[in-house]
Amino acid sequence: MKKLSIVATSRNDDHGGNLLHRTQLFVSGLIAQCNRHNLDAELILVEWNPPSDRPRLSEVLQWPIDTGLCDIRIIEVPEAVHRRFQHSENLPLFQMIAKNVGIRRARGEFILATNIDILFSDELMKFISEGYLKPGRTYRIDRYDVYGDIPLDMPFNQQLEYCRNHILRVNHRKYSRNLITGQINNIYKSANLCQYIPTCWKYWLNERKSKRLDPLWTLKYIKYVVEHWFKLLIEKGPLQLHTNACGDFTLMDAGSWHAIKGYWEWEGYSMHLDSHLLFVAHHAGVPETVLNEPMRIYHIEHGNGSGYTPEGKKILYQRIENAGIPILDSNLVFNWAIQMRREHRAIIFNNENWGLIDEDLPETRIGKE
Repeated sequence: MKKLSIVATSRNDDHGGNLLHRTQLFVSGLIAQCNRHNLDAELILVEWNPPSDRPRLSEVLQWPIDTGLCDIRIIEVPEAVHRRFQHSENLPLFQMIAKNVGIRRARGEFILATNIDILFSDELMKFISEGYLKPGRTYRIDRYDVYGDIPLDMPFNQQLEYCRNHILRVNHRKYSRNLITGQINNIYKSANLCQYIPTCWKYWLNERKSKRLDPLWTLKYIKYVVEHWFKLLIEKGPLQLHTNACGDFTLMDAGSWHAIKGYWEWEGYSMHLDSHLLFVAHHAGVPETVLNEPMRIYHIEHGNGSGYTPEGKKILYQRIENAGIPILDSNLVFNWAIQMRREHRAIIFNNENWGLIDEDLPETRIGKE
C-alpha cells in the first residue's frame, strides 16, 4: 500500500488558459518532492471526457523515464460515460465526480484531493512523509495564489522560491486578501450569518414549545436574541470550518473517504460541493485539523472567471448562468450544515456505486511496465 494517493482531474481543453503549463508544473513538482522526501506515493490523474480532437494528457505532458517513488496512473472517463450525466452538453467535466473516480480506486493509506494547478511547500511534504498524519482527521491548509508565469525550465527549488516572492492572494480560514489591491473578502461575515437567525430561532423555539404561548417569555426571548444574537448563531449556526479554497486541498485517510462516500455526485457545477464534504466529514466523526505555517499550498493563477476568486466571481457566475448549468446554492449547503449539527449526523447523498466503481475504465501507467 502506498502512503499517499494524490487525486486530481483534468482534460486537454486549455481551461483557464495555459493549462498544460500549469499541469506540467504540478506533475513535475510532485514527482520531485516525493523523491526528495522519500514519500511513497501515487498520482491519480482522472482524465474526464477527453476532447476527441486533441491528444491525451499522457502524450502531451513530459514524463521522466523513471518516476521513482511516485507512481503515475491516468484513469480515463470516456465521452460515452460523460454523456450519461445531466447537463453534459454544456459542462465538459464533472470535477467532483471525477475526483471520486480517483478516490475510489486509490491505493494509498491517505488520500489527498487536489487540482492540477497546485504546488506544495517542502514543509508540507516533509510533514506528510515523516508520518504525522493520523486517521480520522480531515486536513486543511491555507492556499496562496501566485502569478501563472512560473518558468518550466527553472529548478524546482527556485520555482518554490518564485512562488514565495510572487504571491497575489492569500486564502485563510476566515478571509481571502488580495495583496495587490488590499481587498479583503470575509468568509463568515456577520452580515451573512444574519440569514441564519430565522433557522436558529425556529430550532430554539421548537425546543421550548411549552413556552411559545407565554407573551412575557416571548418578549424576554426576543430581548435575549437581540443582545446575544452572535453567540446564538455560533452555537446554532453552521460550524465555521476552513471551507476557503477547500477544493484544492482536502486530505483524509482512505477509510474516512469511503465512510462518507466521497463528494456528493450532484450533476451540476462543482461550486460548494467541496464545502459540503467538509461538513459531512465533521459530522461523520472526521473533525478538521488545519495545517499551519510554514506549511502551505501555492495555487497557480489562471484566467479570470475560469475558477472562483473574489475578484472574478461575477464573471464566473455569469458564465455558468449563460451556459445553463445549475449551481448549488450556498445557503442550502449551510442549512444542511445546521441540520447536521442539530441532529448530530452526517447527510450523505451518494449510494454504494459512488466513484463509477461499476465502470471498467481505461488506465495508463507512466514509467512502469
